[in-house]
Amino acid sequence: MSISRINWLSVLQGWSMLLVVIGHVTLTNVFQNPETPVSAEIERIIYSFHMPLFMFISGFLFYLTKIGRDKGYAETIGDKAKRLLIPYAAFTCVTFSLKYAFNPLMRRPVDFSWSEILDIITFKSNPLAEMWFVSTLFVLFLFFPVYKWSLGSRLRSGVVFCAALLIYFFFPKDIELFCISYASSYLLFFYTGILVSKYGGGKFLDNPALLSCCTALMAFCSLFPGIPLLNIFVGIFFSLTLCMFLSRRFPGLFGSFREYTFQIFLMGIFFQMAIRFAYARLGMDCLYWPLYVVSILLALYMPVLISKVIRKTGSKALARCFGL
Repeated sequence: MSISRINWLSVLQGWSMLLVVIGHVTLTNVFQNPETPVSAEIERIIYSFHMPLFMFISGFLFYLTKIGRDKGYAETIGDKAKRLLIPYAAFTCVTFSLKYAFNPLMRRPVDFSWSEILDIITFKSNPLAEMWFVSTLFVLFLFFPVYKWSLGSRLRSGVVFCAALLIYFFFPKDIELFCISYASSYLLFFYTGILVSKYGGGKFLDNPALLSCCTALMAFCSLFPGIPLLNIFVGIFFSLTLCMFLSRRFPGLFGSFREYTFQIFLMGIFFQMAIRFAYARLGMDCLYWPLYVVSILLALYMPVLISKVIRKTGSKALARCFGL
């Protein structure tokens, strides 16, 4: 594994996290609000591919850190449970407590009932809506033996890729239990990340001509959205080629937050909620863009600051709760 490969992947992680944060600003609390057309268009473009991109990166890293290193199933799932389920439980409890305390102000109120607790345990719902990604990712990790088996030959890889494609199109989209429908929708992109990592796709994608082609396709798909799956893959490979290009010229790009992407995902939304609340209370349209920028900066850098403080405490239990 070359240093340049690690660096472009770090830049890609920073880029993808930046997209998630910008996509979650939504100051008016109305997604793609026609009254704010510029930010609505930004949201539309970002949401056309940003979560599949995150799944792609997760699959790429899963091969790099687990499958490619021939880790065992129990060790792998145990590690992922610590990494994902402990923060899932911790942030679910915190969010539940906050929402319960301020229920009248919440868009999605909660009620302390056994049915709601059961829904949280079975990943059907969560007081913090963004947690769907964490639970879905964990479910995808559970199929580790299938991925490992499929990489035994190119034929098997092709068969599993085709199966993931069929699942994407035809699997029911309304099964909430254990995020089964979410997992079926994102398996294709997760497995594509595994394949690109396994077969050294990074070497072939690092090409200025390909970047130009992907940029043109990205612009076309943004202006004329057509087939959703095509838009997703164009967005993924545009991001890959762009970050490979940028990593050679600006190796430290996104260096101030790219090592804390999971913590930003977990904590950033709380600061963005606070800015939304402030904007609604102030009721001043002239503050829209200043607070838009503040929302992005707080969501990126407050989790970084909190993470660094937690690390300085030396508490392993606290670090686990924050995915550190």
